Amino acid sequence: MNQAQESWAEDLAEEVRTSYTGVRLELGIDHGPYLVLLWLLLPQSERGKGLGTRVMEHITAAADLRGVPMTLSPSETFGGDLVRLHAFYRRFGFVTNTWRGEIGAPRESMVRVPPSSATVGEAPLTYPWQNH
Repeated sequence: MNQAQESWAEDLAEEVRTSYTGVRLELGIDHGPYLVLLWLLLPQSERGKGLGTRVMEHITAAADLRGVPMTLSPSETFGGDLVRLHAFYRRFGFVTNTWRGEIGAPRESMVRVPPSSATVGEAPLTYPWQNH
């Protein structure tokens, strides 16, 4: 990981916090590099109103523009329901990281690969943990 990558993640996190009042989150860069959503917390009063969807659309769009895969690990730490969280993140293209723990694979439990920018006739980007 280099300083520019880490700075990009920090700048994106600040952009999201500034754009969406009351949203708290932490983003980082893991080896790969992968953009890691370390944690995301929405104001209780705003849950179920589409704020989380808008935030995730913002973050995934930024990652897609850079062609950077994303990773995260849903957690009950902030009162979330794991079944609902997994379903929520799947809507944005996250899948279970079946290669977790393998050399070069992300550490988090879910991964998302940006849509391919390959032109016709080129092979799309693939990662070992993707379902084929």
